[in-house]
Amino acid sequence: MKHFIFRQYGWLASASIVFSVSVVLFVRPEGSWQLLLTWLGGTFSFVYLVQKQALEELRLFKELFGEFNHRYDELNEHLNRIAARDSNEKLDPADCDHLNDYFNLCAEEYLFYKRRFIYPEVWQSWFNGMKWFYRKQRIREYWKSELASESYYGLRFD
Repeated sequence: MKHFIFRQYGWLASASIVFSVSVVLFVRPEGSWQLLLTWLGGTFSFVYLVQKQALEELRLFKELFGEFNHRYDELNEHLNRIAARDSNEKLDPADCDHLNDYFNLCAEEYLFYKRRFIYPEVWQSWFNGMKWFYRKQRIREYWKSELASESYYGLRFD
C-alpha cells in the first residue's frame, strides 16, 4: 500500500482536488467555500506528508544500501576464496567466521526488505547473489546447518 501511495499520490491528490471543486461548483452545499478550503488544505497536507515520508525512507534506504554494500565489499574476497576451493575441503574456523558474517548480513538485508525499506528490485539482485553462494556445496551445507537455528529472521532458500 505504501509503495502504491508513493507512486500514485499525484493522481490521488488531483482526484481529490477535482472532487472538491466539483462539489462546490455543482452541489453548492452550505459553507461550500469553507469546505473547499478545508478539503484543499487537507489535500496539500497529504501531498506534503507523502513527499516528506518518501524522502525520509529514501534517505534510510540510501544509508542501508551503502552500509550493506560496504559490509559485503569487506567480505567479498573471503567469500570468493571459500567458494573457489574444492567442495570436499573442510571449512576452517576463519571461513566459518566469514560465512557467519555474510549470513548475518543477508539476514539483515532480508529483515529490512520484509519491512519494506529495501526496494524489491534491489532485494532480488542481492538474493540472486546469495543463491549463487548457496549453490556451492560447502557453503550450502554450512548455511543449512545455520538456517536450522532459526536465527536469520525467516530467511530461506527452499
